[in-house]
Order: sequence, then structure tokens, then C-alpha cells
Amino acid sequence: MNQTNQMNHLINDSDWSTMCGLIKNNRTLEILKDIYCLNFTNYCKNERYLHHYFSEKIQKHYPICYDDSNKCRLHPEWATGGEYKKRGNEYVIDDNDGTKGFIDFTIGNYSSLELGLEFKVMSSWKFQSIVFDYMKLLDCTNPLPEVISFSIIYRDKELSGQLTLNRINETIRALKTRLDKRLATTRPFLFWIIEITSQEKRFWYCNDLNTGFIEIH
Repeated sequence: MNQTNQMNHLINDSDWSTMCGLIKNNRTLEILKDIYCLNFTNYCKNERYLHHYFSEKIQKHYPICYDDSNKCRLHPEWATGGEYKKRGNEYVIDDNDGTKGFIDFTIGNYSSLELGLEFKVMSSWKFQSIVFDYMKLLDCTNPLPEVISFSIIYRDKELSGQLTLNRINETIRALKTRLDKRLATTRPFLFWIIEITSQEKRFWYCNDLNTGFIEIH
């Protein structure tokens, strides 16, 4: 993707304001926006690279203090309060026979967190894995004031014609069913899915469970 193509995929202020909704952590939002706007010339499909890239940026504001954990403001692999289990190919709540999940990053004081963040890097659509991330973020037993999911799908050749808006919104329907009464309906959230090829880029976002995802191309 050359620089001209990259400029065609910048997010305008109106779309950005609408996307962010009620999320208050602007520093995290701006870093994610900068990642989206990168000129991707050679994809890095290892999600850990994205974790480290984000961590280096956000620690300017929320440091990891290795010598004093009480001063840490960035917490990788935060253990959830809820417990989950995989049954068949689905992740479900199971507080009797399940295990805790892990959220990629939480931000703030450990005892009074500000935000939870999940990343996903894929080369194809991973429905069950994405739904599980959404479950952890919007499970009311996990004390997170606001949450973000940031997912990237790298395509080798072209954008997928099968990845439709309705197919993506199936994640919201599954999320509601699986969490049921544990769905944190008032928690501010942003679910952001980006699809990238060498020449094109598009994304979908959701910040309202009733509205579902909206496509920006």
C-alpha cells in the first residue's frame, strides 16, 4: 500500500467522534487510530508484535513499574473474574467447571481500573475467538468501566466478499445469548474490526449493542 492509498483510508473527524462514543480514554483511542493509519507495506501477522508495539506507546502515559507493582498502570494478561469453558467450538460461561480468561491489557490502578483492551490479529475470520473476546469484555463480573476490542484481518490478495455486515453482526447476537443476564448493558465499549490487503482497507465498528456494527469503507 503506497502513501497515496494510505491517505485515502484516514478517518475523518466526524466518523471518529461517532465511533469513540462514550469511551473516555483518549490516549488509548489515539494510539489505536495511529495503528489503523499506518502504511502497512509488509504485514506482521504475529499478534505479540502488536501487543509490544501498543505497550511501548501507552507506557508513556501508563507505565509498567517492574520494581513496584503498586505503581503499575498497565497490566498485561489481566485475569478475569468470570470463568469460561469451551464446549465443542463455542466458549460459554462456566463458573463451576471453567477457568478464568485473560484480557490482553487493562489500564489504571489495579484496584480501580479505567479500561480493558483486547487485540486480535488474524488471516481469516475467527468468529468464535472474537465472540469470546467480546464476552470477557462485557461480562459484568469483570470490573471494567469501559472496554475496547481491536481486531485486524490481513488478507493476502483481496478483501473478502463473504465477510458481510450481517455475518459480523452474528458476533453481537452470540454475545447477547451467551452472556445473557451477565451482559454489562451500560458499559461503554468499542468493537473495531479492520480488514487490510496490500491495496485496500475497510473497517467495521460497534459501540451500541442494539445498533450493531457499522461499515466504513
